[in-house]
Amino acid sequence: MVPLARCAILLSLLSLQFGVSAAADACAASVASQCETFEGDDDALLTQVELLQTHLDLQKKPDANSSKETSAKQLEDVVAQKLQANRNHSSLHPSIVSLVSDNLVSFLDELSAATAQTSWPAWMEKTANREQGRLIGISASVFLFLFCFWITTLKEVPPMMRESNKDGPTDLKTISVDELKKHNHQGDLWISVDGLVANLTDFATSHPGGVDLLLQHAGSEAAEPFHDVGHSEFALEQIQKRAVGFLENAKTQGAIAVEKDTVLSRIFTKEDPYNVHKVLGFTVLSMYLYRIFVWICQIEPEGTDYAGFRPDLWALASIFIVEGLQVSSFIFTVPQNRPLSGPMIWQEWRAHNLIFVSRLTICFLGAWMVNRYAAMAGWPSWAQMTVNQLSVFAQMRLADLATAWLRDDTHETLVSTMPYWEHCPKWVESMFRTWYSMSQIYTTVVIIIAGPGMDLYFVMILPYQLYSVLMTFVRKGVISSRTCHVTYFWSLWQSWICGFMMRSFRVFVQIQAISIFCYCTRVYGLNKYVLWIGACLSFQLVMLKNWPHHSEQDILDFPWFTITILTWAILGAGLKFFSSVPLFDSRHARYVEARPKRVILRSKTKVSSNLYHLKFDFPWFFRWQGYSSGLQPGQHVKILCGNASQGQSSWNGHINLEESRDYLSRSYTPINSSKDSTVDFIIKLYPQDPQAGFPDGGRGSTKLCLEVKEGEEVWLSGPHGSKVYRGNGNFVVDGKLVKASTCCALAGGSGITPVLSLLRQCREECRSSFSKPNAKSDVLREFSIIHAMRNMDERLETTWYSPQSEMGLAPHCTVTHLATGQKDGELVRQISHREGMAYNYGKLTKEIIGDIFPPPAEDLVVILCGPKGFVDDVCQPLLRELKYTNVLTMW
Repeated sequence: MVPLARCAILLSLLSLQFGVSAAADACAASVASQCETFEGDDDALLTQVELLQTHLDLQKKPDANSSKETSAKQLEDVVAQKLQANRNHSSLHPSIVSLVSDNLVSFLDELSAATAQTSWPAWMEKTANREQGRLIGISASVFLFLFCFWITTLKEVPPMMRESNKDGPTDLKTISVDELKKHNHQGDLWISVDGLVANLTDFATSHPGGVDLLLQHAGSEAAEPFHDVGHSEFALEQIQKRAVGFLENAKTQGAIAVEKDTVLSRIFTKEDPYNVHKVLGFTVLSMYLYRIFVWICQIEPEGTDYAGFRPDLWALASIFIVEGLQVSSFIFTVPQNRPLSGPMIWQEWRAHNLIFVSRLTICFLGAWMVNRYAAMAGWPSWAQMTVNQLSVFAQMRLADLATAWLRDDTHETLVSTMPYWEHCPKWVESMFRTWYSMSQIYTTVVIIIAGPGMDLYFVMILPYQLYSVLMTFVRKGVISSRTCHVTYFWSLWQSWICGFMMRSFRVFVQIQAISIFCYCTRVYGLNKYVLWIGACLSFQLVMLKNWPHHSEQDILDFPWFTITILTWAILGAGLKFFSSVPLFDSRHARYVEARPKRVILRSKTKVSSNLYHLKFDFPWFFRWQGYSSGLQPGQHVKILCGNASQGQSSWNGHINLEESRDYLSRSYTPINSSKDSTVDFIIKLYPQDPQAGFPDGGRGSTKLCLEVKEGEEVWLSGPHGSKVYRGNGNFVVDGKLVKASTCCALAGGSGITPVLSLLRQCREECRSSFSKPNAKSDVLREFSIIHAMRNMDERLETTWYSPQSEMGLAPHCTVTHLATGQKDGELVRQISHREGMAYNYGKLTKEIIGDIFPPPAEDLVVILCGPKGFVDDVCQPLLRELKYTNVLTMW
């Protein structure tokens, strides 16, 4: 209860301060009479005091258009109207007060006072006037443009590629039809177009139309489907860059006929015959540029916000046109999965974009309502904030559903795994990735604060829709990946500049501090729902403390960080004891891209006579943000190294096909889980050994195993190869999904590395299933391996298959080492049941396979890894004889 004496004293002080005793006395009498009528109604009493304070303030500031004084009768009428409004809302407001008692408000007041900051300089408290704002906006925009232009001139080229200026191979040979047919799978994919044969193995996973389209024509002449699709000159450049030869007896001998296209012919397509999407796009882009220009130059008309909006029908039409543009994007066919060769639009991005744009549209409509009806305090303001905050949670939930429906790789994220342009400097990539994620956090903070302006909500839609347009232009070859990223980066910063111009420096710094705080907690994996529940609750308490007023300035005087952290702690305890939902997410974005990226050698260990274990780290920024290799079992990377045989016509007794190359590219498969913070390889060293057929030794293996020192960098690219394992025991076999409980593997030589990668991934899934009881039935149960090698010295020790850190995790693994270099029957089979290890000598036969592997079954999958001759000529015929049907190859 607010004591009557407190109000009487306040009225007396006000009358003395402003010298308007008559009006004060009259209002005091009115207050006293009303208080007797509404005894116990704190809100009514405080409302009268606030009205009197407002009246006296107006008298202190003369207005030429109004009288110097307002009669006591007029003021009493105003008070009566306000009290009548309170009666109308009495059924709602007391319910809020009953939920949050006076003790809580008092506690917040005391906490605010205890955590209050020292006073800021006066200039930080002021919002820039029109002239100052114009100077800030234009100067910042010009600087941003020059900075973005400077970024486009930067390059970071791997050392071994700096002397190479070649667009593609020039030493092309004649290729027979039979030889072309051998290269007909994803691990070795060649296609001929008008007689020009190209090796598209590395490009397959980056193909905008998906790898399946390429596999339909692998190992054959594909000129007709190539021209039927209407590929552009950009597609022709990709084939020419990867050409390996000319097809024998071809009619055209590589003279691919591509119709000369223009930029307009690439933009205007048959999928939009009436150009609805294009018209909406150009209209929306024009609106964005106009609103930003008005804002930056501070030329908005009187009675409008910074972007020139009034709460009229034109503002509604503008936002509905923006939403219509987003909906119309669904008339186009886009790839289901993200193309890895560059930032190109795909189905998940399009769905997320619709959700994010719709969220900002709802916020814009809420701001339009409170401006339309001049209801910027009390319940209307609270309703706007609540709707904005609910839209954030609806957006997160809908985005999760869209991701579960459309994404098949848990290491993908919308922005953290976006491909960058070739030779993009490391610091530029780090800066772009940070700002992309930070901008999402900043946008959400602005939304949950729920400012009344329509301007910022509208301008913040620009980056979402502009990026979709830019990615479409990249896919059509209109612009480069570099132009796409730099332009998107500009749009995010331009929105940030607009937000800076509309606030005082102190308020802006406070909002940025909140955004950075939320960003850091999210980087460390705090559950996003917990994160934003804590933030939203704090802002709700800010409004309660300052009821019925609501402004961004109130945030500065509120212990937001303390309340938010306490809320997170309470929610974390609740999740710990009453739910299986983790407080921290396991977020592992993929580091590897189609372009070469650097990794740092952490350690190098010799594990057998000719096998070396190499462990690589990512640069510190990506380690801090929790990146992993993101390579699924069956995928590999290509490591670049210098060409030791450059200029030599022969190598190891054979014609040197890589004589003219400045650098070599060698494929290796990681052996660790895709979620690990390092990327590990087992590499076989081929030393100089004339008796073994290597008088000159291996080029790539010698460089990596012997010459690269710990702490030095190497460059790798990927991922290459198909995703044959989809997790939880699900394998893709001949285009169909097979649920397996048992996996068998035939590995030849260094082909054991994909098997180890699959084994690590399965055990990581078993570890994750401990917190998900429903997932325990999905893990793989048994894993049987036959590792064929020349001699027993090449085998890996038991700890590689069952390390101490994986003890007790499924699947149970048994390994048989088969030394094929020994004579048949020279030694008998030895087996250790305790370790699950066996040793065999001799050739691989169907008797050995039948004795070690379980019999064929629907839930049994056989994996083949190793040299092509070992897989095609040895393993597959034997498995066909034994009636194994679910057989797939990991190259």
